[in-house]
Amino acid sequence: MRLLHSIRKGFGMKLICLSLVFLSAILFVGDVSNGTPTSLTSSEIYASDENDKIIFAEPDSSVELSFPGGFFHDQGGQNFKVGVALSGGAAKGLAHIGVLKALEEAGIRIDYIAGSSMGALIGAAYASGIPVDTLEKIAVDIDWKTAAKLFIPRFSTSGLIDGKRVKEFLYTFYGDKKIEDLPIPFAATAADISSGKLYVINKGSLLEAVRASISIPIVFTPVKHKDIFLVDGGLVDPVPIDVVREMGADFVIAVHVIHAGFSLEEKEYIEIINSDREKKKLPTLENLSRQIAEYLNKAEDKVKDTKPDEKSESPKITQISQNTLRIAQYVIANLQIELYKPDLVIEPDTRSISQYEFYRGKDAIEIGYKEAMKVLSTLK
Repeated sequence: MRLLHSIRKGFGMKLICLSLVFLSAILFVGDVSNGTPTSLTSSEIYASDENDKIIFAEPDSSVELSFPGGFFHDQGGQNFKVGVALSGGAAKGLAHIGVLKALEEAGIRIDYIAGSSMGALIGAAYASGIPVDTLEKIAVDIDWKTAAKLFIPRFSTSGLIDGKRVKEFLYTFYGDKKIEDLPIPFAATAADISSGKLYVINKGSLLEAVRASISIPIVFTPVKHKDIFLVDGGLVDPVPIDVVREMGADFVIAVHVIHAGFSLEEKEYIEIINSDREKKKLPTLENLSRQIAEYLNKAEDKVKDTKPDEKSESPKITQISQNTLRIAQYVIANLQIELYKPDLVIEPDTRSISQYEFYRGKDAIEIGYKEAMKVLSTLK
């Protein structure tokens, strides 16, 4: 437990530092408290204990888990509590809808849901009683123009988007519902942008809980709760297996849609040669002439609409910030799965969908559904 805490805290603090650096570079300010973050007034939050750890509620070992007919076709025969942990992943997280659809068709009764970021958004809607078919229709009907409207920049000192339009969109899902009144117990994760501490929101306004959990640093302004500022829970707990188990689940299904395109076991040893060493000397007339010529050549290429080699191009700041978050979450998520050992892991391959392709809901849902059905077939 202490190992994951150290890893989680280390990654969380690195991401927080990177987020603040990017924010300073883009907006030329560095103090989150000078902005106008959303205020979270109605949600009750519990944090981890003084060591920043979640304390587990141990499942009753005397209960023998029974799977009726392999698949759970007869929910009356399900004699144990099933909890689902839904990961973050932005647009990739739409695959959660396909997974939930497959679980329903398999007859699985979901007793608890914990979600991080996009997993919180989808999980909250499902826990509130919105049918999975309705969720699928909403996701499929979103085109790129509709999705773009949710991300219209309204610059502040603490995020590129103030989240007002997103809150209006979320209200159509949740209205004024409270978490404690939901038919399925639900919890969302969020992180303190100052300390990296994990917060689990399990009471109060459902809308504000989701708004906090999806607040990607730099993209959205943080959500204020008392004297702290909450951001995307995926920073420190991308797949909240520990949270849903603490809620009382005997059988935990982890749904992990974050992919970085590499295996944690993969590594490559390389030699870096400073081929530009001579060019990096103090400026000379020759070097200045060369730099001007290179600049003009690039300008000419743009006029001719010639496409540069993407592999040799330096990544843009938006790519760097997105990939930093995705890679770190991928690593943490895999370590969580290895340490917390959920009873079932469903990992839809969403690498073909980028983080902000919300208009590809149909593709994401199909990927999630097929992968879930494949994994569930192993329970026969």
